[in-house]
Amino acid sequence: MIFDTMGNKENPVIIMINGSFTSGRSLSHIAEKLVDEFYVIMPTYDGHHENGGEFSTRAIQVQKIMDYLRQEDIHEIALIQGISMGAEVALDLAAAVFNADDMNVKSCFFNGGPFFKFNIIMRKIMQRKFIGFVHACQYGTVDEIMERFAHNKMVKWMVKGDLEPYREMVQGMADVAPFMSDQSVRNESDACYTFDYPEIPQDEQKKYLFSWSSDEPAFKSYKKIKKCYPYAAYKNDGKLGHGGFIMKQPDKYAAVMRRLAKGIDV
Repeated sequence: MIFDTMGNKENPVIIMINGSFTSGRSLSHIAEKLVDEFYVIMPTYDGHHENGGEFSTRAIQVQKIMDYLRQEDIHEIALIQGISMGAEVALDLAAAVFNADDMNVKSCFFNGGPFFKFNIIMRKIMQRKFIGFVHACQYGTVDEIMERFAHNKMVKWMVKGDLEPYREMVQGMADVAPFMSDQSVRNESDACYTFDYPEIPQDEQKKYLFSWSSDEPAFKSYKKIKKCYPYAAYKNDGKLGHGGFIMKQPDKYAAVMRRLAKGIDV
């Protein structure tokens, strides 16, 4: 795992956690809107960079983030944010911070998280789909990858419209795909679809905001999340497709993050 940072380390800390098969740097278009007031940390998972080994589990990624925070003497976190599978990692990280004696987080923002627990058959299907997805990012320019994705049924189903706003994300995929083994992809796919809903007490849940676009597949996890975390806040992002809020409305997204990091309701 590697860590990119932006801003002044003396400022309140925001941790941004990216979705599957991309890099922490793919979130820099949001981070740059926050660096006037915050220190932004963007991890890139194991298996997603040179000499990065293989992606294994969410738990190991969370532990590496916790180790990094302690190494950097960071114990107060203004905001933990995660997008897509990163929302699952972020929720596990929030639970780890709560259970740690030496850390505290003010707010958490879980956006577009799939939060599913699939059976082995569905997981095998998703593994095959994602291996093909990553292979399609391992060659060609970003424009060529965008063109391939524009005709991909799964991509069209997820993004619900023009792919151009997702260029930053596709660039992130192009950056990491050459380093990703098929085993890393299988492990990461399973990490996405084996969520186990950590137990969080009532007062801590009140720090959480979950949001989805109403037309994205991940929104189907809403009822389960609402049942597990009834005291959290919930937001409908509108019909923007998967990851559409962060990619299509970056200024509004950064404004939501800024408010949450300051402890202001959104």
